Amino acid sequence: MNGQASILRRAGPLMIARFAIAVVTFSTPLVLARVLVPASYGTFKLAWLWCTTLGVVLPMGLTPSLIYFVPREPERRRYFIAHALLVTTSLGVCAGTLLYLFGPRIALRMDKPELAAQMGWVALFTALFLSGSTMDCIPMSQGRIKLAAVLRFGYEVTQAIGIVTGALITRSLSGALAGIVAGTGFRAVACWVMVLREHGLHVSREHLKRQLAYALPFGLAFAIIIPQQQFHQYFVAASVTAAMFAIYAVGCFNLPIVDMLYTPVSEILQLGIAEHDRDGIREGPARLFREAVARLAFVFIPMMALLYVCGPTLLIFLFTERYRDSVPIFRLAILAIPLAALPLDGVMRARAQNRFVLAVSVVKLALTVPLVVAGFHLYGLRGAMGGWVAAEAVTRGILLLRAGQLLGGMRHLLPWRTLAMQALAAAVAAPVGAVALRFAQGPVLLRLVLCGAATGLAYLAALRATGELPPLREWIPRKGSVVPGPSTLAA
Repeated sequence: MNGQASILRRAGPLMIARFAIAVVTFSTPLVLARVLVPASYGTFKLAWLWCTTLGVVLPMGLTPSLIYFVPREPERRRYFIAHALLVTTSLGVCAGTLLYLFGPRIALRMDKPELAAQMGWVALFTALFLSGSTMDCIPMSQGRIKLAAVLRFGYEVTQAIGIVTGALITRSLSGALAGIVAGTGFRAVACWVMVLREHGLHVSREHLKRQLAYALPFGLAFAIIIPQQQFHQYFVAASVTAAMFAIYAVGCFNLPIVDMLYTPVSEILQLGIAEHDRDGIREGPARLFREAVARLAFVFIPMMALLYVCGPTLLIFLFTERYRDSVPIFRLAILAIPLAALPLDGVMRARAQNRFVLAVSVVKLALTVPLVVAGFHLYGLRGAMGGWVAAEAVTRGILLLRAGQLLGGMRHLLPWRTLAMQALAAAVAAPVGAVALRFAQGPVLLRLVLCGAATGLAYLAALRATGELPPLREWIPRKGSVVPGPSTLAA
């Protein structure tokens, strides 16, 4: 039991940071949805989409390559870290320059004149975002998880404060974008200072070739995967007005708890597999993956059920009545939440499945484009979302089969009984939550809290009845207990 808790305990600082980030930044879209008119809010979401897409695609896998190389070759970490920083910064400068020169023309062809007018801020944000993108990954690759969590929290909070402050002071899109540039610029400067002080800029042609050989196939895959994941939003944005795109963007809203749990667990899983491989522990990676799936599904499966029940009330409460039409899109989007219980990214990166991930990304794009386009023309905004969810589900299944081959077979890869009991418990709890929401009296926030509490208690009671939920005392670490690492498990 202690061994099974190790991955969550190691990911604990990252989860706490994500939770704190969610608390602080949750208000950002709510403020913008109220301060900006729908057309300006839709333009902000599109600008954000451009910048974050480039910020993830252009590093070409160099940033996550640190988690692969540094644990295995710590004596050469200064080379790997310098390469990642220099390349991402150079790419950021190039991307920002190209956006500044050609971005307005592209935005005007998309019939988005407000975006074209703000392209200077968008270009600057993109350049700074890439220049500081390695900041929290550097200590993460060294096993300094608490520091990585603090740095991640600091950036997200600074960015959120900048956006909200700029929007509230100026009551304009320009102010919001200026605020995000200020927060992102602070991270870029801090990242360079940290690397220069702790590691210096040491370049090795030999190690750079090795790093690029690992990173580029993943980078090419992400150059396809990330646009694929965002294709439905780009397609809708190009096909409808900015105000209508704001409706769709709100429908794509996800509670931050998904990323708060998935990303830290996936990163720790990759780090844990690297450590097990280094120490020759054959059964460790499969055990870590089973545990990660069980823990993530414990939250994500009932979350989907709860959000389906309270989705209409929640969206109107958060974004006001003018976004009521976002509800059907939202109810389709949450069907993808249980897929996040499969941290397959960590497995693929840890086992250097470069070419396979690239091939799957091509298949994913080939599925997504026709499904989204056909869905949009047949069923409008809901059809676009449905097409995207379908493509996601199919390709996650392909990656899961590959993970089974890498970690000892599908039979022992997933905690099958646990997942079945969690799904059954969620099905039992959802009607309980619906009844609580229907008959609860008082302010909307109180009704939502009662709905969530009723659903959660019913879910836990159902799991306890099936024996899948241990007594409370087993969830509380005993004083003096030691969290086992790879060497402990090997013994």
